[in-house]
Amino acid sequence: MPIQLQDFAKQVLFGTTLEEKLSFPREEIIDTVPGSSFHTPRHLNRPDHLRLRENGTKVNHPSKAKLVDEKERGRLLHFFGNHELLATELMALALLKFPQAPPSFRQGVLETLKEEQIHTRLYIHRMKQCGVEFGELPLSNYFWKSVSSMEDPLDYVTRLSLTFEQANLDYSLEYKQVFESVGDDATANLLDRIYRDEIEHVGFGLKWFRRWKASGKTDWEVFRERLTFPLSPSRAKGNLFNKAGRTAAGLDDAFINDLQIFHQSRGRTPSILWFNPDAEYYAAQNPESQGSLQSTPLQDDLEILPLFYSRRDDILLLTTPPKLEHLQRIQNAGFSLPEILTLGDHETAPAISRKIGNLRPWSWTPDSIGFFRNTFESLTRPITTDTLWNDSIRELFSKSWSANWGKQLAQEPTSPDWFAPPEVYGETISDLESLIATRKKMQQLGYEDIVCKAPFGTAANGNRCILEHEIISESTRKWLNRVWKEQGGTVVEPWLNRVFDFSIQFEVAPRQSKVVAYTRLENNSRGQFKGIVSANLCHGIDSEIARFLMRPEEGKPRVYHWFEDVLGPRILDVIRESEYSGPLGIDAFVYRTKKGKLRLKPIVELNPRMTMGRIGYELGKHNAARSVGLFQILTRSQLKRMDSPDFCDFGRKLYQNHPIVLTRETKPRITSGSIMLNDPTTAKKFLAVYHVRECIEALPI
Repeated sequence: MPIQLQDFAKQVLFGTTLEEKLSFPREEIIDTVPGSSFHTPRHLNRPDHLRLRENGTKVNHPSKAKLVDEKERGRLLHFFGNHELLATELMALALLKFPQAPPSFRQGVLETLKEEQIHTRLYIHRMKQCGVEFGELPLSNYFWKSVSSMEDPLDYVTRLSLTFEQANLDYSLEYKQVFESVGDDATANLLDRIYRDEIEHVGFGLKWFRRWKASGKTDWEVFRERLTFPLSPSRAKGNLFNKAGRTAAGLDDAFINDLQIFHQSRGRTPSILWFNPDAEYYAAQNPESQGSLQSTPLQDDLEILPLFYSRRDDILLLTTPPKLEHLQRIQNAGFSLPEILTLGDHETAPAISRKIGNLRPWSWTPDSIGFFRNTFESLTRPITTDTLWNDSIRELFSKSWSANWGKQLAQEPTSPDWFAPPEVYGETISDLESLIATRKKMQQLGYEDIVCKAPFGTAANGNRCILEHEIISESTRKWLNRVWKEQGGTVVEPWLNRVFDFSIQFEVAPRQSKVVAYTRLENNSRGQFKGIVSANLCHGIDSEIARFLMRPEEGKPRVYHWFEDVLGPRILDVIRESEYSGPLGIDAFVYRTKKGKLRLKPIVELNPRMTMGRIGYELGKHNAARSVGLFQILTRSQLKRMDSPDFCDFGRKLYQNHPIVLTRETKPRITSGSIMLNDPTTAKKFLAVYHVRECIEALPI
């Protein structure tokens, strides 16, 4: 006697035994009485030992490294088996919720349900062979919660077919390969069968998705619109992105490419990142009204840089998103992509409805406070703007502060003899007469050349060198007068014979701060930035300089001892008094005296913000074990010396001559090659590039 489809779906959904849920009748199933629509039950009926955990229990499956153990393989199959059983129950729910859906759709769901029952039985059988009984581990209800609230058949295919089943195109293939690698052919064959079935399931959902979606919109546009937080396209992919399987299911290249680069947090409250590199300018202006001012070419071109220190679930705000091809290159080089939100013409960060863990501009200065004024209320832990910007924090940006602090250090009796003497830190002056007097004083001390620094300036445009016999030019006088008027003075220091530049990267926190890294700076003869070398501090440098820095003291190389045990804690205590927290860079350098001795100037300037040195360090995390890297920022004028008319031509030659080579690891790293960090097709003035080579001599320094 035939069985009504509605009755069979009720058996699966409301059955209290595993046999009821997994039995498929031999009798014909007909759909002549589809009945009225059911509401989603508050609780899912299951045998007691298979009840879902509804208290937020997180179910972690074993790591790949543990899968050499048969019992651990069984634990993983327990995780997969629960998903297959949930898919079976959700398909039964869809049949009951949408009785008026087209008969061919309902018949297709029934056929898919039957295959999910078979998958569940196969998993139960195989996990039992591995020594694990179904139900002996916690069972997550996330899958049920995410799909059971579906409101129409389009919701069903979007959430189940195109999200969770599409993700299984990645997971089933990935773990098939993992089980093959540990010699478990039985499970590998099971996953291969499920993988092939999932291609059909995704294709079935895609057919109906396209039939029901709004006309005039792409698959990707509708897919994104129909998924509401916490569901997002991120849930539709696994770790090993499988293009071939998606193509076989019928998804088009545009959809596949958009999905590959898309990312959104799957649960962790994200941080929002934004690049505002003109911190010193805004610190000098210190406007009373905190607002977002017009961006600069540096900001426009390099706004993608925070991507390279972002975490996987973070949000990066961009004015102009890079092209798909560029993001794919970054991803293919081993970098994870954060979620990217486009600002367009907006001058402030968008208000975000979900909770945000942290706001991380390049620098907390008046411009970023104004920029994020609509976002503060989304933070999980409220903050006050007084702790982000105040007069004490502003002082930390000033080179006058760094010079005064360094001079005080050098004047202390405990200051070591290998440190720079007090006069090297110079004087802060505010008129031409004082400049002439200070210059004469330094010449008497044996320093012929001097450098004038704007307190709130960068090395590129905030310094003016005056050589021994050089007359102060009219252009220099104009620059000095402007700085004296706008910033109240200039720092005048001896111009030293620098032989090695480096920086110390800290992370400052209210309770505990730490040294993150020592990064090597490549500067030109005028102290302007050329690049960051990602390698051990003294790897490949002159042996005399290495011995000078690494001489043992208190059980460790003395440069580390002083910055980590002596200077660092003292500086950080002062900084914490200002209520500053966040990234901090301290620039330092080794110079050679006229008598040929090496000396260390341990504090050249302080940067209470993210730095290019920190970017270089974060990029270096992606190097292979024995490779070294160089982070550079090139300008159009530099291309002329490289026989390239523009950034695109330079990039083509770069990728042709130095393609990225990755290690064969679970998380591959870069052995060699070069990659452009910002998109050369949209860059106007600046291009950031990262080179990796297997020896430091091969870097294009």
